[in-house]
Amino acid sequence: MSETTRVDQRLARIAHDILPEQVSRELRTRMRQLPSRLRGGGLAATYAFILSKSKNDPKDSLGYAYHRLAAKIAEHVAERHLLGPLDPDISQRGFMRALSEADTRRYARVCAEVDALAVWLSRLADAYYEGPKAGEDDAREQQGRQET
Repeated sequence: MSETTRVDQRLARIAHDILPEQVSRELRTRMRQLPSRLRGGGLAATYAFILSKSKNDPKDSLGYAYHRLAAKIAEHVAERHLLGPLDPDISQRGFMRALSEADTRRYARVCAEVDALAVWLSRLADAYYEGPKAGEDDAREQQGRQET
């Protein structure tokens, strides 16, 4: 019996693999902005932005998350043959070239899946963020006022 997973399950797993165990406030903010960036600027421009912020250094959690994001996008698209037959280990430049040469139908399909991945990254970055949750800062501030 073969195991099948839904596309959104795969994308949730990819998002989980991209994010570090502890998500900083800055990383959370950037991942929350990703869906808007994709919809406003388009996939090619957003991928170029991701590459510009990418750093292959685990000590830099934001840069490293961008590095993993760029690699995982290219790998996912190649494995699913969304841009035709591509090597799963395609280089970032090779992926940009394939993206720029894609016909409208394929490009739209890739955009839809990367957008869904961006939504998962936004959700999981919120969930994994270790800082104060919504409303906690306000409650602490009010408590501090009452004590003075």
